[in-house]
Amino acid sequence: MTLDFEAGSLEGWSTRRLAGPHSARVQSEIVRGGTKACRFELRPGDHVSQGLRAELRDWYNPPFDTEVWYAFSTYLPRADFAPPAGTGIVLAQWHDQARLGDPSGKPPVALRYLDGRLRFTGAAGKLASPKPDTLHVFHERPASFDAWMDFSFRIRWSRLGDTVLDGFLGGARLFSHTGPLGYRNEDKAPYFKLGVYASGPIEAPLVVYHDEYRRGSSSASVEPSRPVALADLA
Repeated sequence: MTLDFEAGSLEGWSTRRLAGPHSARVQSEIVRGGTKACRFELRPGDHVSQGLRAELRDWYNPPFDTEVWYAFSTYLPRADFAPPAGTGIVLAQWHDQARLGDPSGKPPVALRYLDGRLRFTGAAGKLASPKPDTLHVFHERPASFDAWMDFSFRIRWSRLGDTVLDGFLGGARLFSHTGPLGYRNEDKAPYFKLGVYASGPIEAPLVVYHDEYRRGSSSASVEPSRPVALADLA
């Protein structure tokens, strides 16, 4: 599955988490591959689904105990992405799929930005909750600005056993984890979202670009045609 915005629209994505037309716009000025990418803009006051967010959702919930690869590319423009100090930003996440009427929890896996650094985090618990039983920081590194960062992840979700997770940047492995992730009371595996979500107030608009979102059964099926090496992002 490839949702790379080349059709010039947001077709294939859920757009329920957008405050307005400015929130996610297909454009051709800054692109990772092909001729188009998506520009996300989060403005002060853009409250959607009980949060300050501009996100697109992939409708897919993978089967448990099945290996799935995900990949996407992210561009942080230094001039237009300057969150206030101490305000965390979620750039991409796997969100738990709660039953109707049940509470949701912290993202089982998320790519976050805080004060100039990227953080790859996880959460697990018996019941979905904003305060899960276990929190993880799998990896932390400086963020790159004005350059495309190619992320890929291998995930095999398990509801009652151990989830297997590997994270890569520029084709280089950043971390691996085997253990509980997500919430035991939910009977669907997490779905994927990307965009920009702020954990606190912002004083000015934040702009992020995402492109080349792919989902498949192998690393080869999701990798970009021209990978950006990790060394080029130093």
